[in-house]
Amino acid sequence: MKIAVIGAGSGYMPGVVRGLLHRADDLAGTELACYDIDSAHLDVMARLARNMFAARGAAFTVSSHTALKAALDGASYVFTTFRPGGLAARHLDESIPLKHGVVGQETAGPGGFLMALRSVPVLLDVAAKADPGAWIVNYTNPTNVVTDAVARRTGARIIGLCDQYIGDTEMWADLLGLPSDGLEADWIGLNHATWAERLRLDGRELDLPLLLDDLEVPGGGATPWRDPSRMAELAKTLGLLPNSYAKYYFFHDQVVEELRAKGTTRAQDILAMLPGYYEQVAAESRKPDPDPSRERGGGEHGEFAVDVICALHRDEGRRMIVNTRNNGAVSSLDADAIAEVPSLVGRSGPVPLTMGPLPAPVRGLTQAIHAYERLASDAAVTGDRRTALQALMAHPFVRSKHTAEKILDEGLAAHRDHLPQFR
Repeated sequence: MKIAVIGAGSGYMPGVVRGLLHRADDLAGTELACYDIDSAHLDVMARLARNMFAARGAAFTVSSHTALKAALDGASYVFTTFRPGGLAARHLDESIPLKHGVVGQETAGPGGFLMALRSVPVLLDVAAKADPGAWIVNYTNPTNVVTDAVARRTGARIIGLCDQYIGDTEMWADLLGLPSDGLEADWIGLNHATWAERLRLDGRELDLPLLLDDLEVPGGGATPWRDPSRMAELAKTLGLLPNSYAKYYFFHDQVVEELRAKGTTRAQDILAMLPGYYEQVAAESRKPDPDPSRERGGGEHGEFAVDVICALHRDEGRRMIVNTRNNGAVSSLDADAIAEVPSLVGRSGPVPLTMGPLPAPVRGLTQAIHAYERLASDAAVTGDRRTALQALMAHPFVRSKHTAEKILDEGLAAHRDHLPQFR
């Protein structure tokens, strides 16, 4: 078997290697075809992978490619994890909306929209060059918009991934005083806009309303990934568990103030630490038994994606939360919407499980986000400016046509080298 990793020079690659080692016996004999446009980073990560596999006796072979077609040829699984324009582009995604009083975030809102405009053309190219029947296992953001574009515009098989729900379930275990092992939440909705009304521990249904009645709202500030105080406040009000990204919708203006006061974007913070990170990974890659840094997704970030590939390849019928065609699983969304929903994943792909309607308090919000995502997907494919403006105007973050126009004009100008469809 051959797995192509598109974006293998990424700082997330050590986590992917650790994920592969986690399932080394199930994937024995696999070729890992590493592709990136950054040949220096690609060389480091390919050498790291070879030495980590060799040190643990894992039966993988590793090839390096700077030509996309060569990496894709013969691949049964194409794992996409890249960022067109790199972190410099992410900084623009975060800073341009913020200048106009709108949250700048890499996947949600106008920032995620600009990311989608750059990501979708690359994914369409990957889909066109991949072998027929190959599975695209996509981590590239914004995963819902990207997955929608590929699913509706090509014949390629694609499954969208995000491991946010794993961290959120762990956060809720901590807030509710429950063990994280054996805790399972039915997260439903859209990527970064999911909600859970059902919670189980070791297969036993829990009384979520009772748990929320006893929930205390903790103090303390937010981190780049978690905001437990606001999450607890929302849960008690809504009567359900919100995804961490809910803070951008329900505390939008306060978050804008906090982001402005911070003075640097998340992209700038990461850029400041990356040179040291890559130096450490490069040094480890030369050792016979490397142990690279676990920062920047270098830990077990890749385990979820590798588990999905194993579920597909080995026909495991494993219950996983993925982004796929809704097909009636969430009755409040269109049948062809890309929903994030519990699914049984086997050789024929993900089969979404029937979950019923979205919770009433967040139904309208989630449907509005879906309307935006469909328009964003169309704009990213066609390069039509009017559709792009409609998409921004449809997003709940944006409350003014003129604000949408300013963000769109500045975003298209700033990213013009990565937006061939708008030329």
